[in-house]
Amino acid sequence: MTDRIALAARNNALWCDAVCRTHGLPGVLDELAWTSPRRTPPYYPDAVTVSPDAGEYDLLTRIDPGDGASVKDSWSRLDLSTEDFARLVVGEWLWWAPSHTAAGQGPTGEAGGPTSWRPITTAGDLASWTRAWSSDPDDVGLFRPALLDHPGVHVLAGSGPDVGGCTAGCIVNVTDGIGGLSNTFAADGDEEQTWRWAVAAAQRLLPGLPLVGWDAGSGVEAAVAAGAERLGPLTVWIS
Repeated sequence: MTDRIALAARNNALWCDAVCRTHGLPGVLDELAWTSPRRTPPYYPDAVTVSPDAGEYDLLTRIDPGDGASVKDSWSRLDLSTEDFARLVVGEWLWWAPSHTAAGQGPTGEAGGPTSWRPITTAGDLASWTRAWSSDPDDVGLFRPALLDHPGVHVLAGSGPDVGGCTAGCIVNVTDGIGGLSNTFAADGDEEQTWRWAVAAAQRLLPGLPLVGWDAGSGVEAAVAAGAERLGPLTVWIS
């Protein structure tokens, strides 16, 4: 189990690094953690532990720990409360085995479900995808075009039969023989449907590879209903 959490944590750390590099913020990865010495873009942590042996000071000496700093503790083992951090999110790592078959391997036939998926390959389509993912106009510049050229990163868009544009989507980041699934959304789907559709799209892209991700609250139960196995807890801390 720990080995799978380590794979998931490293995949997530490398995904954070990919996003940060497009903003001119290269991070540092070693056997304990990935860290960024400068403040990262919105939604992305300043540090991600990739080993259960990482300690509080292994992280805080490598980031700017001031207001707004965040740390993803991949094993929920740290206590940063004494350093003026608070728990922002307590979530769980999720795993889909290659043998799992998600609903929607072909056209879903479900109301609001995507009937086709395609990779995003242009800056204009990426901006449209981001607007579908988030209604906050400040988020449009979060995912930059250079991300589309990053090895292993795939931005996928789903479309319905009668609606133009993007009605669902996800991002898949491939590292170490696994696909990291993130930024899942569906305009007309509940949480379980959204996970099912995203998993099906990722499996078509990466047949035979396990998928990993994480969620919190009701999203965890929805992912389990969509075939995920719970691996263990993670905590996001913020100062």
